[in-house]
Amino acid sequence: MNSVRDSIGRAFDDVWRRTRERLDGLSDDEYLWEPAPGGWTIRPDAEGRWHIDGEGGGGPAPDPVPIATLAWRIGHIGLMFTDFGDRLFQGRNITLDDVEFSGTAAGAIAFLETAFGVHWREPFAAMPEERLWEPSGPAFFGYAEYLAIDTALHVLDEFIHHSAELGVLRDLYPHRPAVT
Repeated sequence: MNSVRDSIGRAFDDVWRRTRERLDGLSDDEYLWEPAPGGWTIRPDAEGRWHIDGEGGGGPAPDPVPIATLAWRIGHIGLMFTDFGDRLFQGRNITLDDVEFSGTAAGAIAFLETAFGVHWREPFAAMPEERLWEPSGPAFFGYAEYLAIDTALHVLDEFIHHSAELGVLRDLYPHRPAVT
């Protein structure tokens, strides 16, 4: 018998399949390409650890919001799956220091695959159906009383719109101005 959880899971799987296909052939140059000056990306510190700009999208955004690179968008999506998954399924909060961002396209795709599969999709599929109709929990602070289904649909919405932005950036890259 189909369930609401399974229907939502299939929607995640459909978005994942399209997103993952759009990342095929991503080079390191394209991954780190900055479509506009002053944009959000990921950057290495003095020790070589990569960090995401703008608190990964979790802090207050400046006005106007900077244009983000593919690196930032992949990092943001992976961070979202890790953060929301750990909060919803384990009841624990993470910090940006708990997340390893990658300076390479291959590393970023591996990070995204793990974030989606291990931190979000597998625990979502294993979650009892009735959990969807319970509060998300104290790890969500001011949103603790929102139902788990509301949290899942929020994650799906974020996944869809940021994945679409990945596609647009991939479409723009071959048409970027030549560097002189």
